[in-house]
Amino acid sequence: MRNVLLRGGLLALVALVLGAGPASAHAALVGSDPEDGATLATAPRAVTLTFSENVGNGQLVATAPDGSKVEVSGTRTSDRTLSGSLDDVDQRGTFTLAYRVLSADGHPVSGTITYDVTSGRAVEQTTEPRSETFIHRHSGHLFWGILAAAVAIALLLVPLRRHDDTDRA
Repeated sequence: MRNVLLRGGLLALVALVLGAGPASAHAALVGSDPEDGATLATAPRAVTLTFSENVGNGQLVATAPDGSKVEVSGTRTSDRTLSGSLDDVDQRGTFTLAYRVLSADGHPVSGTITYDVTSGRAVEQTTEPRSETFIHRHSGHLFWGILAAAVAIALLLVPLRRHDDTDRA
């Protein structure tokens, strides 16, 4: 009977640990003006990002093709949108727009979009370093979660093992 309870308990614990998926309550970028990957004749004077839920505390950082920062003014979040005005930059190439907002549940959401401009002076295009992956950003959380799961399993199994040893004596 004890083996059945032990196996059932372990199976329930494993199902709980493995079945717990990531929360999907964070805001996600659902649209932008200009669109991600768009090709434009001239550099836009304003940008607007639209999210799947209300956002707050928005930040925008624009980078020109030569790697210089583009001044973003009037950054504003309103309901599901983040917008800002861009200084005029006379460069041809790929621009990068990085954003960071707080979703309705308080978690930060960040990302980038790019767009190409076909007019302006030619400059040497720089490449942005690769952004961090999910694993890099949350490696501490993963470590502590795995450690907590191991400790919980050990705490559940040690008393059962001791009880089985005393039954044999």
